[in-house]
Amino acid sequence: MKVQLSDWLEANLSSFDKSIQQAIFAFMFHVNTHGIQGLKGRNKSSIPQNPHTRKEREYAKIAQKYCLWHYHLGVPYYIEQANGDLTSEYILHYCYYDDVIILVDIGTHPPFYLPSLDKLNV
Repeated sequence: MKVQLSDWLEANLSSFDKSIQQAIFAFMFHVNTHGIQGLKGRNKSSIPQNPHTRKEREYAKIAQKYCLWHYHLGVPYYIEQANGDLTSEYILHYCYYDDVIILVDIGTHPPFYLPSLDKLNV
């Protein structure tokens, strides 16, 4: 699977902490080699399961429009959840299309926020 950087992420990647940069490069290598199967951290669609609030419904529209997913990078470290998933404070937001993934932003979680619309100009 092909991996690309959004204009914003490409312009700002060098300003991120080295551990975040390394985690992004590891994600890119894995996806280029194996696709999204077998990633170490939690990786999931950013579309809320059952959006009840106005904010959740708005997130659902944006996440659906841009095919947004997020991956837990393991920075600063992974925490194992009761279901066995590995989560972390830092997440990588990306657009997941049929044959390409476009990396768009880094965020912290919790709380969960989608990337701003200007960063989604891919």
